[in-house]
Amino acid sequence: MRILSIAFVTVFLCAASASAQGLTTGVKGGVNISTVNFESADDDLTLDWRLGAVVGGFVRFPVLSWLELQPEVLYSVKGGTQEDFGVSSAVLLDYLEVPVLARMPLGGGRKYFAVAGPYVGFRMRARTRTEFSGSTEEMDIGDSVERLDFGLAVGGGVEIGSLIFDGRYSFSLGDIDADDDGKGKNRVVTATVGYRF
Repeated sequence: MRILSIAFVTVFLCAASASAQGLTTGVKGGVNISTVNFESADDDLTLDWRLGAVVGGFVRFPVLSWLELQPEVLYSVKGGTQEDFGVSSAVLLDYLEVPVLARMPLGGGRKYFAVAGPYVGFRMRARTRTEFSGSTEEMDIGDSVERLDFGLAVGGGVEIGSLIFDGRYSFSLGDIDADDDGKGKNRVVTATVGYRF
């Protein structure tokens, strides 16, 4: 699966190089509002939403008169929180994420747009953070979280001059829980501000 994902990204980046005429590049940063849903035979658990950072860059090139392709490379912090009996716990999942999005202008102009497409996330780090009675403890949980996450992202935004305001919802299609007792899926609402060069 990893080889297929890398090949998929490589094909689109090569296509971008070949379509250098009309190529647009830029950077973006913002915030994730994320949760993780765990499903098991005994019970389902959805963590509370938490904030995390997202930052990266993108390229964009025309495919048709009404369609552009926008591959991105993002460092994205996801996870969720839970609080029980005065103990606050957070799951922190850091990904290097590669969405490949179709971008379509709306309303006959190029100011507003919609985006949709698949993403692949490579887990960089996974940990829990627990706070109790003024003390904080972190624990590595990399062995319990799959190295690869893949899913879909849908959203839209507005472009004003060189500034791009983007909002999207992304969700896992696979299972990020490496343990055999259940399934885990990321759910993320992302808001970013970008700058087009």
